[in-house]
Amino acid sequence: MTSIAALNRVQGLINFKGLRRTLCTTQRAMAEQQHMGSDTAPQESKQAARKAIKAGLLKMPQDQMEAESAAIARHVLDAPFFSNSQNLGIYVHCARLREVDTSALLQSAMASGKRCYVPVVEDKESNMKLLHLDALSSLVSVPPFGILEPPSTYASGEPRVDVLQDGAPLDVLLLPGLGFDTSGNRLGRGGGYYDKALERLMQRAQDLGREPPLLVGLAYSCQVVPEVPVDKHDKKVDVLVTAAGVITFTNKSAGN
Repeated sequence: MTSIAALNRVQGLINFKGLRRTLCTTQRAMAEQQHMGSDTAPQESKQAARKAIKAGLLKMPQDQMEAESAAIARHVLDAPFFSNSQNLGIYVHCARLREVDTSALLQSAMASGKRCYVPVVEDKESNMKLLHLDALSSLVSVPPFGILEPPSTYASGEPRVDVLQDGAPLDVLLLPGLGFDTSGNRLGRGGGYYDKALERLMQRAQDLGREPPLLVGLAYSCQVVPEVPVDKHDKKVDVLVTAAGVITFTNKSAGN
């Protein structure tokens, strides 16, 4: 597996078009935002960081995004944590939000017989479920961003299984983020949906006497910065996968 130092060598490890310019521009913008907001409240610091990272994402060429998504998918598919998992939580990427494409991962997981759960937003109060996905054809586009989600029931009319009601907790959760840093901290988009969902998943695993799921972040090169602002409730990822490789932060990840 790749060490954290790989982030500092990313320009030499992969030769995607425009990578150096995108990564340097994002890190420079982040440094400027952090300097300007060093005395501000945590939420203001987060907003500044989000603004800088979004700017980097918007400048990222489509062909580079596709190339990095393909490389990330290859790294995940080759990782023991993926091949050894049976119950997998995985997000369905949103092109409008410029998230790392998970199509190949979802197809592979379904084809190999893994039990997959995907996010479904419940309301505007930051509540989100992870529902069982029985077939890719079950996914439907949901406004306003066109994110693909399964309906609340199966084709038979039976309620779709929520991971919190299933007999076995998740082994692995692949999750997006707006930004990540070299310590495994994750910066979301500010909705709080994953914060709440992760709390419930951790509690569920504890209730069952099981280990919590391995948290795996997927990120484009421009989304990885030296430091992102965090609050005490923010959860770190155990693993971060970029186009450069798999970066582990915890002993837990090394054992999967």
